[in-house]
Amino acid sequence: MRYGIYVPSFGSSLGDPSVLVSLAVAAEEAGWDGFFVWDHVVVPGESVVADPWVTLGGVAARTSSIRLGPLVTSLGRRRPWKVALEASTLQRLSGGRLVLGVGAGVPQDYSPFGERVSRAEAMSEGVALVRALLSGEVVEHRGPLFSVSGVRFEPVEVPIWVGGVWPRGVPFRAAGLASGVVPATFGESGLRVLSPAEAAGVKADFVASGGPADGDVALWGGGVLPSDVAGYEAAGVTWLLTDGGAVEVEELRAFVAAGPPCQACRPRRRVSR
Repeated sequence: MRYGIYVPSFGSSLGDPSVLVSLAVAAEEAGWDGFFVWDHVVVPGESVVADPWVTLGGVAARTSSIRLGPLVTSLGRRRPWKVALEASTLQRLSGGRLVLGVGAGVPQDYSPFGERVSRAEAMSEGVALVRALLSGEVVEHRGPLFSVSGVRFEPVEVPIWVGGVWPRGVPFRAAGLASGVVPATFGESGLRVLSPAEAAGVKADFVASGGPADGDVALWGGGVLPSDVAGYEAAGVTWLLTDGGAVEVEELRAFVAAGPPCQACRPRRRVSR
């Protein structure tokens, strides 16, 4: 099992990219395996939003071993060619530590700007296009939403996690081109933590949709990571993500500094800055 810090990139504190970079540095030093951020343009009630790609560039430059990435970015809003260029750049800058989370996105990032895009279709066609652009081959693509002609990027390997609301089918539309899945499930009070049995269902749906049997399953673990790690591992979960349940940034700093649950079994990392 791997453990990652997963935090929003908006608000008076976490909307400050320097705060997010410092948290990522602290997470690496404390033994966390990954540092991931949300990707939104518009957040209702918030005016301070940090661009995840700019922020993750700072994280990549200040760290050396921790995995990093956006969870998740919308290929309808960001555009596949721009995402492919950003992912290629960030993968080279980070030395191969990027995980690219993609999803359909949310209406609030489209409607204020007058965009009318089939978000689900943009995701499935967009993943195929990102893969093609990162392959190193000349891309000729004519699809329902996107067209690319005569474009060739240098080949860069980037693992892609498909994300979305489970048990809906959208997260799995591009499973055959993905290396992992990062599902979200909502209850009456918002995002909720999946049980091991539900996680096994996610893994089964992912594989049945064409995803690799040894692919990653990354679950949000809420404020407190579950104690039944063995049960989640048996279900095929490879990552548990958390925000520590922190309300204030100093609470989050303390949670990050304490390290992941199995931190006692791994050495603290020395990071050269």
